[in-house]
Amino acid sequence: MEALAQQFAERGVRLYVQKKSVKRVNFRVKAGELHVSAPVWLSDDELIAMIGERLAWAAAASEKLQRKSAQQKTLLWGKPFDVRQTAANFGMSPRKLANTSDDALVLWVYRQALTEKLAELAQKWQPVVGKSAHEIRLKKMTSRWGVCNTRDKRIWLSVYLAAYPYECTEYVFVHELCHLHHANHSAAFWQCVQAAMPDYRFWHDYLKRGGVAAL
Repeated sequence: MEALAQQFAERGVRLYVQKKSVKRVNFRVKAGELHVSAPVWLSDDELIAMIGERLAWAAAASEKLQRKSAQQKTLLWGKPFDVRQTAANFGMSPRKLANTSDDALVLWVYRQALTEKLAELAQKWQPVVGKSAHEIRLKKMTSRWGVCNTRDKRIWLSVYLAAYPYECTEYVFVHELCHLHHANHSAAFWQCVQAAMPDYRFWHDYLKRGGVAAL
């Protein structure tokens, strides 16, 4: 199952499998995730084969959900903002501003806003987690909030995180840093996240709900 989970991870989908008292295998796709519940009597080999057949479908459905959610965002750090004025404040030239679409400006602003926070993220959270990334990069990811290359100790963050309260970015960074301790989502991994950021669950759930939460 680990090898299969890695295949899904490479397509930007986190795989969650649980055996329970159900009559048939159920597949539920969320943005960046595939949740599978299977009967307890089903063999692992049969289950792996069934899940593997749905890799392409799950990746496409997950990306579509994440892209739809991202496109609905017109927020910066969880608050409405004037896209063109904010781009100007970040230093975009009037000429480039006049020739750039609103959608492109939003992504540019998100990238600038996150870039300003990277040093702060590293200085604050790497000592807490007890691991350091060799490199932190930003990427236009629509199916995942973050990725950790444990071999190269490189962390990627989605530019769309800037649409949410800053604490969401902190949570994702802590999450990916903890993968340098545990390259999986085992109980030990989540204990690592909990120890570093006791309120992580709130921001984890906030992102899963698309940012709809009482602050």
